[in-house]
Amino acid sequence: MALLTNGKYTVSYPSSTDYLHQVETVTADIAKSLRFDESAIDDLSISITELFNNAIHHGNKNDISKDVVITYIQDPSFLVISIKDQGPGFQPEELRDPLAPENLLAENGRGIYLVKNLVDDVKFRISEDGTEVLIYKRLPSL
Repeated sequence: MALLTNGKYTVSYPSSTDYLHQVETVTADIAKSLRFDESAIDDLSISITELFNNAIHHGNKNDISKDVVITYIQDPSFLVISIKDQGPGFQPEELRDPLAPENLLAENGRGIYLVKNLVDDVKFRISEDGTEVLIYKRLPSL
């Protein structure tokens, strides 16, 4: 079971969907240890698997030699999860609106929209080293 040490836990995975279940399990374990309820744990699990998939396919272009690094940070108010790939990056403001009529039947393009509706905040850091997506989920009241 993954636990936060000094409020932080980092793990690196090769760019393979073979690790999706492990990513989801680690996320759920950490969320449970922070006393999130089942609904919030599900929201985090869906979000992290979506972003891990994006990092593999869109960021690292399915290059198994590139890693996806996930860092879980407990700050005073939030669980912050960073998902970082080694890809060329993208412009978040150029993402298509998945609710626009011309995009309703598109095969992809809903992931970031979905994540934004499941967590409290989403931020992007784009650099030459890759794309980092940070998601924030408010810690439960004790």
